Amino acid sequence: MATCPPFDFSDKYYHTSGNSCVRQTSFFAGKAVLNQSVGYSVILGFGAFFAFFTSFLVWLEKRYVGARHTSEWFNTAGRNVKTGLIASVIVSQWTWAATILQSSNVAWQYGVSGPFWYASGATIQVLLFGVMAIEIKRKAPHAHTVCEIVKARWGTAAHLVFLVFCFMTNIIVTAMLLLGGSAVVNALTGVNIYAASFLIPLGVIVYTLAGGLKATFLASYIHSVIVHLVLVIFVYLVYTSSSELGSPSVVYRRLAEVSSRSRMCQEPISHNGQACGPVSGNYQGSYLTMLSSGGLVFGIINIVGNFGTVFVDNGYWVSAIAARPSSTHKGYLLGGLVWFAVPFSLATSLGLGALALDLPLTASEASHGLVPPATAMALMGKGGSVLLLTMLFMAVTSAGSSELIAVSSLCTYDIYRTYINPDATGKQILKVSRTVVFSFGCFMGILAVILNKAGVSLGWMYLAMGVFIGSAVIPIAFMLLWRKANAFGAILGTIVGCVLGIITWLSVTSVEYGRVNLDTTGRNAPMLAGNLVSILTGGAVHAICSFLRPQNYDWETTKQITIVEKEKSELAVDEFKEEKLISAKKWIVKWGIGFTFVIVVLWPLFSLPAKEFSKGYFTFWAVVAIAWGTIGSAVIIVLPLAESWQTIQSVMIGMFTNDKLVEKIDELNLKLETIIKAVPDAERIYLLEKGKIKKDETSLQMGHIS
Repeated sequence: MATCPPFDFSDKYYHTSGNSCVRQTSFFAGKAVLNQSVGYSVILGFGAFFAFFTSFLVWLEKRYVGARHTSEWFNTAGRNVKTGLIASVIVSQWTWAATILQSSNVAWQYGVSGPFWYASGATIQVLLFGVMAIEIKRKAPHAHTVCEIVKARWGTAAHLVFLVFCFMTNIIVTAMLLLGGSAVVNALTGVNIYAASFLIPLGVIVYTLAGGLKATFLASYIHSVIVHLVLVIFVYLVYTSSSELGSPSVVYRRLAEVSSRSRMCQEPISHNGQACGPVSGNYQGSYLTMLSSGGLVFGIINIVGNFGTVFVDNGYWVSAIAARPSSTHKGYLLGGLVWFAVPFSLATSLGLGALALDLPLTASEASHGLVPPATAMALMGKGGSVLLLTMLFMAVTSAGSSELIAVSSLCTYDIYRTYINPDATGKQILKVSRTVVFSFGCFMGILAVILNKAGVSLGWMYLAMGVFIGSAVIPIAFMLLWRKANAFGAILGTIVGCVLGIITWLSVTSVEYGRVNLDTTGRNAPMLAGNLVSILTGGAVHAICSFLRPQNYDWETTKQITIVEKEKSELAVDEFKEEKLISAKKWIVKWGIGFTFVIVVLWPLFSLPAKEFSKGYFTFWAVVAIAWGTIGSAVIIVLPLAESWQTIQSVMIGMFTNDKLVEKIDELNLKLETIIKAVPDAERIYLLEKGKIKKDETSLQMGHIS
């Protein structure tokens, strides 16, 4: 009989039965860890709190800062959002349920390479999208959506095709958010999985209805703060303070032990689908190596799939449109680098922690996103489960609200204003926007129920997304970056790439495994083939057609896209100066491509000579994860507050000042503005007098000093 338990640190998951040592068949065993009341409290309590608090913040801004709640403001947040908040929004928007759950699943499958490839493979798209964000400011400064730009450049046929792909992207992202969210809420609290699917979007609908994009941005910041605080707690717990693990050297030793070649892994000491012994496809079967064929294949699928969910997701275009020109490129670069820490640091702690604790997780539990909650519970008990549940709820609702606005702006500007009512007023557009937010919010719940019924898991959806939407990536990039790109090539490449990608994916599945079902289609080989064929075919077909019949476009029609309600802008006149925008483009090209090269090529290459990590190398790796997580969290929490300090002060002064006094000041300001508009020289005389007074004050002070 084998030693029972095989390791002292995991004795609670083994028992003896006759002469056999039997491992627990699964970690959760279908039982909820927390009461249903906790689940409903988190979903409804946090939902209600954020609905109220975010709506209150939007009201404060309107009341004391003077924001006007027009349709333009609802959909673009005034196009004046600063670097810190844009970065925070990017982090929040890109932190899906999958970021927290799937990243730890690949750590559990492949070891240290999993978190790295998840993080690097999904960071570069945000860094590179910074180039697109600046090009929007240069070539379509008044656009509201990506499809508006498509129509202005390539006409109605291309507009309809890309509208379908943008909606498909929003639906896939929404499905992943709710699949992951509802699965974890159900596993931890026993809340009915279908009830969770409907209740999670509820609070999001309320605050998005009330405040539009700005409410989404404010909520995203608060969500980001909570996600990063919980991230830091878990990272320090695993590597510094936990009694079960508590240091990189303990985690290192345990990872070496659980993947040892001498470990017995036959039934019943381990069961099919549980992590046990050497890892197939990894150097020496070790979790402690970047030489992992499975990790690399996942990395390629991840890179391809995530180009689709950034470049074809209208949410990222909306965020770029909302940013002030001087903040756009910096916001995307900073957001990408801070986001890297979420999957990398979190999965390097919770994902590897699950292996180091020898938890009896099954492949099914892992693919449904249950690795992080299992580790959190094993280390912190019910407290860990509540923290993880809170973190997940923040990720799902925050990314969900950006999807609501993305779909709302597409329906409003690309369907209603384009094909139904071209002369729509601001009030009509605002009404349609809110109707779509409510309708799509309800649809989110129905979609999650259908997918749960069909047995689709988060892991499957995550790997398949690139097959469906990857073909639109390169044509959309060409739209703003290449004047020769023509409409026919864009339409043909996008459709042919998608069809060939799906055919390749299903054909490789059939040839490789002899049957086509959810299990076989979700494996690495067919997913890799389908993803690559989709993105490369779309780009190749478009490029060939454009070389044969170049469009030679001059961007005039995209610059003529109109806004519905003209508003007084707080932006400096030189924000849109061509030389300033070209300088910003050079900056983001240099740093975006530079960081992409570092994290996708240099970092993996430098880690290959280590082969199987030594204890010192792994300790260094863990320290990088801890430091990146800590510094990134500090930046994303402090910077938006520092940048908005003046606005916060205005609100605070307004809140503690007599309302009648505020009204009088507002009335006086309005009168002065009216006089200045009526008398052209009035503003010039006022500024001259103001300068004169300042000059007199300065000379008076100098006289006192001398």
